[in-house]
Amino acid sequence: MSFDRIKIGERISRQRNKLGLTQQDVYDKLEISQNHYSRIENGHVGISIEKLIQLSDILNISIDYILTGKIPSDKKSDFEKKYNELSNKQKQYISQQIDSLKKFDLK
Repeated sequence: MSFDRIKIGERISRQRNKLGLTQQDVYDKLEISQNHYSRIENGHVGISIEKLIQLSDILNISIDYILTGKIPSDKKSDFEKKYNELSNKQKQYISQQIDSLKKFDLK
């Protein structure tokens, strides 16, 4: 089975941006060079299994999604899935809105 490195890189880049992370944030955590990480996102090189597992954790996405673009079916609620796709700023905003709603009795 072959994987499209360009699409893999695009998915990695898109998720990194969704989370508001820089390339440096990610390659520092992966303990690889800036050049190597950039080449992964640009689809010029592959990534080792070990680093792929780390990257999956860092970006909070499944390895299956990174490699194939398919979102694995799981038992997470629709809200939880959508929430996990938000950037940190968006999550903070949602949290503030929830805190505000808790102050009101909407009965």
